Amino acid sequence: MKYLLFFALFSAQQSDCERALVEFASGLYEEALVSMQQCIAHDTTNYRIFFLKGRTLENLYRYNEAITALQKAFQLNPDSRGAKSALASLYLTSGQPEVSAQFYEKLVAAEPHINRWKISWARAFMAAGNFQDALEQLLIVEQTDTTNWLLYRLIGDCYFRLGKNWGAYQHYYYSLRLNPYNKSLWGTLMGLLVTNNEITGAIEVGNEAVSIDSTNVDAWRFLGVAYYRNGNLRQALNALEKALALGDSTFMTLGHFGILNYHLAQSRASMAHFLEAEKYLEKAYQMDPLSLTIMNYLVSTYARTHAFTRNGQRGLDILDELDMRIAEFDSIGKRANIQRGHLLRRMNRNLEAANVFIAATRDFPNEFINFYEVALSYDRANERRLAIDWYTRYLERIDPNWATKQWTTQELEKYEFVSVAMRRIYILRTDLFFEGN
Repeated sequence: MKYLLFFALFSAQQSDCERALVEFASGLYEEALVSMQQCIAHDTTNYRIFFLKGRTLENLYRYNEAITALQKAFQLNPDSRGAKSALASLYLTSGQPEVSAQFYEKLVAAEPHINRWKISWARAFMAAGNFQDALEQLLIVEQTDTTNWLLYRLIGDCYFRLGKNWGAYQHYYYSLRLNPYNKSLWGTLMGLLVTNNEITGAIEVGNEAVSIDSTNVDAWRFLGVAYYRNGNLRQALNALEKALALGDSTFMTLGHFGILNYHLAQSRASMAHFLEAEKYLEKAYQMDPLSLTIMNYLVSTYARTHAFTRNGQRGLDILDELDMRIAEFDSIGKRANIQRGHLLRRMNRNLEAANVFIAATRDFPNEFINFYEVALSYDRANERRLAIDWYTRYLERIDPNWATKQWTTQELEKYEFVSVAMRRIYILRTDLFFEGN
């Protein structure tokens, strides 16, 4: 009887585990989980079933539960390459690159001859923002593998993030030699060249990219921008026309195409180009209504096309908005400049500080604290009469009857420098009186 019970349990366990494996292979992940739980109920030491459970949960995007199951598998079999690899990948996917790197380090230590572990380790470092360590691992791989385009792409990314643009250019280009049909990488390389004002290089790379694949939208876009920066307006227009024909609708292309048409319209007195400029600048403006450059060109275009398109009012509206944006930026600059006054005063350059704060009283006449700052600067410069004058201006703006007013506690808390200003006026006037005698 005892043996019959044992064989019955063994048979049930085998049946559950086999069913779980079949269901997993068939993509029936929810059903597989049920069978796995029944299998685990019979045996909690089965490494394979915990490993399979982890992969099943991963396929269901239940990453935290998958990690728990795989951690159990790893505890049952610490030498398992599969458990370490699965955990490393899962931790990276779930946004824990530092932990992922620890597992890839174990894999590299166990199998140092396998480059894919080093590459994956480097990618975990990169995800954690540790680009120097990532680069070191990738350069080790490069010593034994010079045919992997992805390796050179990753090395280029590391150099770029470390601010070493030449290394990034070089390795992106190596990658493209191995995989010349990688459209996005051509765009990345050209964008980097244009951003860093390497215009000649961008034009050379761009022409090579479109000769390999004439449908590369990114290459045509950046080639157009590079030609524009180089002053070749006609070639720039042709390149951007190709990008537009391929369906490009990015702000960069629309904006540059509109600006190019504006310049060509001016040089050729061509209303057709002005109308094209208006069309594309308006699209760019709709995408980024805060771009001062686009707003400026669009207003200038409407000033020339309004008789044909009856959009004069539209131009005026954008001009009003442009004026507001410029005033806003001007205000930000003026407000930031107030900090210059504080810095100058801390450096004991008090008269210079006073001039900065005087400008602030004109720019922001309702911010009474700036009047106090002028007075304090003159006070510290030992300019007593000017200090009295500005302390008085400060107090008069708060309340013209400041000298005879009965100040409440709440008012003194709100205007924290009122008491200081009144006391300083009394002291400074006393000093001047005794000096006069």
